[in-house]
Amino acid sequence: MNNTLAYQQLIFEGIKGLSPEVLVEVVDFIYFVRKRTFQPAAFEEELRTVLLDTELRGLSRDEESHLEKEFEDYDKLYPRE
Repeated sequence: MNNTLAYQQLIFEGIKGLSPEVLVEVVDFIYFVRKRTFQPAAFEEELRTVLLDTELRGLSRDEESHLEKEFEDYDKLYPRE
C-alpha cells in the first residue's frame, strides 16, 4: 500500500506545471492503461480496429498513388476532340 501512495505522489508531483495540452496526453495514457488492465477484451478489440483502419488507410494511399500514375498522361494520350 505504501508503494501505491508513493507512486501516486510521484505522478501528482510530475504533472504539476504541465500545459493543458500535455495534461490531455497524460489523461489519454491513463485511460489507455486502465482499459488495457481492467478491460483486456475491449482493449484487444479496439487495438485490432485501430490496426485495421491504419492498414486500410495505407492501402487507400497506395491505390490512390497507383491511379495517379496510371492516369498521369491520360489527357495527352487520349485528347478530347
